Amino acid sequence: MLRLLGNNNLNVTFHSPEADPSNWPVAAVFVSNHMSQLDINASAASIPRPIVYLAKESIRKVPLLGLLNERVGTVFIDRSNPQSAKQSIERLHRTINDGISVIVYPEGTRSSKGDLLPFKKGAFHLAQATQTQVIPIHIHGTQFALPKGSFFVRRNPIHVRFGAPIDPPKTASKTDIDAFKNQAEQAILKMKEWHESHLDTPN
Repeated sequence: MLRLLGNNNLNVTFHSPEADPSNWPVAAVFVSNHMSQLDINASAASIPRPIVYLAKESIRKVPLLGLLNERVGTVFIDRSNPQSAKQSIERLHRTINDGISVIVYPEGTRSSKGDLLPFKKGAFHLAQATQTQVIPIHIHGTQFALPKGSFFVRRNPIHVRFGAPIDPPKTASKTDIDAFKNQAEQAILKMKEWHESHLDTPN
C-alpha cells in the first residue's frame, strides 16, 4: 500500500536486543502512537506476521478506508453499544488464542501535533485477560506524509521502532493495569525521543 501511494521508504529498527522479533511471542498485542491513516500501512509492512486491527466503528463508514480495513480483518468496536463492544472484545480474545497478533492505537484518535496523547486502557485489559505480552511501537514520519484531515500523500521516509515485549500483570486491578499502561507509554515516549534525536526528517 505504501508503494502504491508513492511512499515506500520504510525503515525498521529495534530499541534493544530484547526488542528483536526473535524474542517476540507467537501472538502479541502491539501498541503504537497514532498520527496518520498511514500508520496502519506502516504497521502492516513492518510486523512480519499476521495481525488484525482494533478500530472505532466510525472508521467503517469512511470511504475506501472502511473497505480496506474490512478486507484486512479489522475488528471494529462501537463504544456506544455495550453488547456490540463486548462481542468485539470476545472476538479479539479468540484471535489471540488462535495465535494471531492484534495491533491497537491506544490514544484512541490521531494526534494532530505529534504529541503522545493519554492512553486508554482497552489494549492493556485485553493483554492482561489473555496473558499476552505487549510490544510497544513508535512510528515517525507518517504525520508529514499524510497529516490528519488531508487526503494528499507527500513523500517522506517512515521509521518504525519496536520496543521490548512487556509482560502482562497477573491481576486486572486498577493499580496493575495503570502500571502496565504507563510502562508501555514510557517505552513509546523513549522511542519517540530516540527518533527525534537521531533523524533529520519531519515527523
